[in-house]
Amino acid sequence: MGMGRRLILLAALAAMLSGCATPARELPPPAQLFAAVQAQVELPEMVDAAETELEGLTGVEPETYDAAVCCRLSEGTAPDEIIIVRAWDGEGAEEIQTLLEKRLEYKRKSGELYLTEYQPMLQNGVVRRDGVTVSLIVSGQAEEIARVYGQYR
Repeated sequence: MGMGRRLILLAALAAMLSGCATPARELPPPAQLFAAVQAQVELPEMVDAAETELEGLTGVEPETYDAAVCCRLSEGTAPDEIIIVRAWDGEGAEEIQTLLEKRLEYKRKSGELYLTEYQPMLQNGVVRRDGVTVSLIVSGQAEEIARVYGQYR
């Protein structure tokens, strides 16, 4: 068999295999996902401030998403923050991801000045995108939270 025919055969095989891939399931709505995290991970007491603080903290405007939670500590100075936003579409999710990445960078920079004992938590903070759901996770339990997300994949 000639080289050209092998390449065509390999390309056809690759196309068939990619067509058979199971699509990733979408995560549940943000409030439901956060409730699952709370049920399975021991978190400090947090309050959802999405309606009052999400736009001011991140620049994410209400018309750009379907649902969101913005959970912050109810008291204390630790940088714990869990933001989960479900965008209307992929383009919106991309914009939200950029804004949440800026929020994480801001938290890291400001933490260098006055939250030195929390540097490991800030450095391990992540912004993740799962379909149209984008999350910012700054928590001492980030690995456990990631496992909860993994249950939906």
